[in-house]
Amino acid sequence: MNNLKQILAIGMLLCVALVTAQQNAYVAAESGLSLRDQPDVNGKLLTKLAYAEAIGVIETTDKKLVILDGGKKVTGEWVKVETRNHIGYVFNGYLSSTKISKPIRLHLDQLDVEIKNLATSDYKRTHSLKNQDSTTINVDIGASPERKKIVLFDNDYKHVSIFQRYENSISFMSADAQCDAKDWKHFDSEWKPLKQITSNTFETLAYTENDWKTFIDTSVDALKTEVIDQCGAEWLNYFKTIDNVKDRPVGVSTNRVFLKLILTDFEDNITEKIIEFDIPKC
Repeated sequence: MNNLKQILAIGMLLCVALVTAQQNAYVAAESGLSLRDQPDVNGKLLTKLAYAEAIGVIETTDKKLVILDGGKKVTGEWVKVETRNHIGYVFNGYLSSTKISKPIRLHLDQLDVEIKNLATSDYKRTHSLKNQDSTTINVDIGASPERKKIVLFDNDYKHVSIFQRYENSISFMSADAQCDAKDWKHFDSEWKPLKQITSNTFETLAYTENDWKTFIDTSVDALKTEVIDQCGAEWLNYFKTIDNVKDRPVGVSTNRVFLKLILTDFEDNITEKIIEFDIPKC
């Protein structure tokens, strides 16, 4: 009886050790990742793992693999993994140790759009633009719609163009309550075209440090009279001397980011759709 208890206890410890030894990973292959019964490209295909799917890595194999993907070399090795329904092998060159958000899907009349790896505050992952001209995506705290891949599927348009703009605000703080403004003025940037990576893939733009400084110069120039009237001419010097957008007393932030899809059908009819990303106040 005691021997049986010892065997059961050892078995339980082994199970706990196995669970503890597993490392979480997330599928980073946008078209999905093949799970095979052997660590070999010729192994039997068990299933196709979806982008952003969470799996457990059980062990490595030291079987190296190099894949040429779009002209770039992806290096890695085969690893043994566990999913809800299978145990098998995948190439870890397309795994991420950081959690990946599932795609946001937008359905249009003759086009489906996916926005990759953007966390939302309301977990709404599907939006319809078939019967409306715009939709709002509520971005999660700490997340950003910048440098995200936009992928077009089932495209039945002659041409699709995508542009981006920002709604930014400028504020400043002072000992004088009259000049302490947390949300003083909003300014819209110009529409700029997204970078097109492939025939059906775009990448959203990112606001650089130089962009922020240009924004400060432009907005302060537009508000010069109001600044002088409200706070005095000496306040203009604060805006000219800051080296970083986070330097007090000036604050600049992004309130919203917009994408504009311009859709041209084969009869040259043009339709515009707007995607608004609402940025939470930290």
